Amino acid sequence: MAHEQPKLPENDPIWAEARALEASIRAIRRAQGKRNPEDYAPDDPACIETMEEFVRDVGRVLAMYTQEAARGDDNDLYGAGATG
Repeated sequence: MAHEQPKLPENDPIWAEARALEASIRAIRRAQGKRNPEDYAPDDPACIETMEEFVRDVGRVLAMYTQEAARGDDNDLYGAGATG
């Protein structure tokens, strides 16, 4: 029996934020002249290398969010007026 992926809620704000983060990182990488994993065939060794780079980029952004939150700096985490 195949493992079924869980159905993710489309209106979940955390899921929406994760999708926005992913799209932002893809766009930034493209602007920097870097390739994204979907630019390669799945069996291409460069695809795995690019996936690892992409995950490191995600980790760097999440670390920045964590550092800003720890400082209590809410200037740019969620945009203007996020806290009311």
